[in-house]
Amino acid sequence: MITLETMVEGNSIEPEGADLLMSIGEARESFLVYSLPRNAGKSTLVEAILAKVPAGCRRYDFTGTESETTRLLSQSPDGYLVVAEMGHRGRPGYLAGEEVARVFQLVNHGYPLASSLHADTVGQVYEVLSRNGVSVEEASTIRYLVKVQALGDPFDPGTRRIVEAIHEVSGVVGGEVHAIPRYRAGAA
Repeated sequence: MITLETMVEGNSIEPEGADLLMSIGEARESFLVYSLPRNAGKSTLVEAILAKVPAGCRRYDFTGTESETTRLLSQSPDGYLVVAEMGHRGRPGYLAGEEVARVFQLVNHGYPLASSLHADTVGQVYEVLSRNGVSVEEASTIRYLVKVQALGDPFDPGTRRIVEAIHEVSGVVGGEVHAIPRYRAGAA
């Protein structure tokens, strides 16, 4: 299993970036991992961050159904809402449209979110969410955006992957999301 520690050892992230990701999991903060190419390591990184969540914090692998939404809204938010990927369908657990809107109902209820989507920039993250019925204000409740990048052919198992950037969302100003860079690969 790939962990944040093995990612540091493999030069996929610098120690200060790994420390930030550890603190995100430990504090049960909402986060999205994004990258445009498939196979860039988004799901792997989501799981590495979730491995730092305190013991006893429940995990809800959400598939987007109305019945799941109703059940989770009827209880106190006591764990992470985990969505395989948002923005398009294609595989089980990949959510789009009304299913993504349900995710944000649950985030608004208090569940922290751990998920990924296909985008290349912070702006594109919000474009994907908007196309799926999520307003900028709703989307800005996700505190951290983490970009992962494959350095070469993403379908080659030997290709190195890096955490390129981590942004912290501080709110919406004039209809635009304000995201502060907290980590950039090679900036240390």
